[in-house]
Amino acid sequence: MKDSRIELKVGFFVAVGLAMLAVLVLSFSRGLTLFHSSYTLRILLPNAAGLKPTADVMMAGVPIGKASQLELLPDGRSVAVTVSILSEYHIRTNAVFHVDSLGFLGDQYIAVTPSTNVEDAPFWKHGDVIQGESPFDMQEAVRSVAGLMDQAKKAVNDLDRAINTVNAGVLSGQSMSNFSMALSNINTMTGVAVEVVQGADVLIHSNTPVVGAAVSNFYKFSAKLNLVADDLDRLVVTNRPVIDQAVRNLRDTSASVKQVAADLEAGKGLVGGLLKDEEMKAQTASMISNANAVAAELNIFSSNLNQRGIWRMLWKPKNTEKEPAR
Repeated sequence: MKDSRIELKVGFFVAVGLAMLAVLVLSFSRGLTLFHSSYTLRILLPNAAGLKPTADVMMAGVPIGKASQLELLPDGRSVAVTVSILSEYHIRTNAVFHVDSLGFLGDQYIAVTPSTNVEDAPFWKHGDVIQGESPFDMQEAVRSVAGLMDQAKKAVNDLDRAINTVNAGVLSGQSMSNFSMALSNINTMTGVAVEVVQGADVLIHSNTPVVGAAVSNFYKFSAKLNLVADDLDRLVVTNRPVIDQAVRNLRDTSASVKQVAADLEAGKGLVGGLLKDEEMKAQTASMISNANAVAAELNIFSSNLNQRGIWRMLWKPKNTEKEPAR
């Protein structure tokens, strides 16, 4: 009987220990804390980034829950992480979920970053599905750094080639000789320019009296021009009545000439009649033609008179030549 009681007690204690061990295992595997209630959230992440099923969920560096399950979604590119959050911690819907690490090489955990507007959003509830952000990918960062290093190496090589080209072309012996010659030419030109400026200064100083005399003569000439202008002004003012009368006479004469031209155009007077009457114009032309013929005859008569004289023209001598004998 005594042995059976001992075995019963041992079996009871072993059962209690197994039960406590099961509770502890359940607590660590499911993310539960002993004697604390929790609620479950489902977080969708583009990449698990080395996250373990029992990873912590931390907010502001304080553990508020644990991950209990990792599941690859049907698209094969994203992961669903089931987490258990202690009931005393409430997370608003504007908080950000992402995977982070403790230190540079520490364990991965799910970080919860609250938004600055903490009072503008409700709280997540049990069973809600949350879209998380992409975690920091160390391998991608290393690949990016490697690409940057390759680009930097290429840039250094290009710079080295450019420096070599400059050394071979710009800083060569011939180029430096040409540069020295150019500097020498610049110095020579500077000296010539200084000499020219000095010569101009000497020329200006030596011809200062001449320039002053010319300016003085110019002033005198300007003064005389002013006097002439004043005299001309006084002459015009003094003789303004005479000038006005001459202008009026010219205006009257111009009006008379215009009137005569108008009368001629209208056929008034003898000349106007001649211009307008075709018969009178023809008679006048005939008279002028006859007058021209008479003038021509008179011209011939005058020429004969000058050559022969008046006596020889009036008396013609007889022919005194004898007829030849037959």
